[in-house]
Amino acid sequence: MPSHDCREELRAAGSRATPGRLALLAVLERARCPLTVSELEEKLPDLNEVTLYRAAEALAAAGLLRQGMREGVMQYEYAGRPHHHHMVCTDCGVSAQCRVC
Repeated sequence: MPSHDCREELRAAGSRATPGRLALLAVLERARCPLTVSELEEKLPDLNEVTLYRAAEALAAAGLLRQGMREGVMQYEYAGRPHHHHMVCTDCGVSAQCRVC
């Protein structure tokens, strides 16, 4: 679960605090870099791709996640951190903050 209780934030935004949404928030809060739905699916095998997309979209609409594109694929990051930029390697396309190529 997230390091804080997101239930009230979700409810205040008119969004339900389901176990899946809370699990998604917990994974993204701990992640060092934005994750795609495919990457989230690996970390949350109990949630299928459609559920993850719907939950991520709902949490982004509630202001709890930020969305961005990486190599033409939507990625998500926990919005509870200050906004920051990710440097991307022009050789391999990997975010420097996440991994070293």
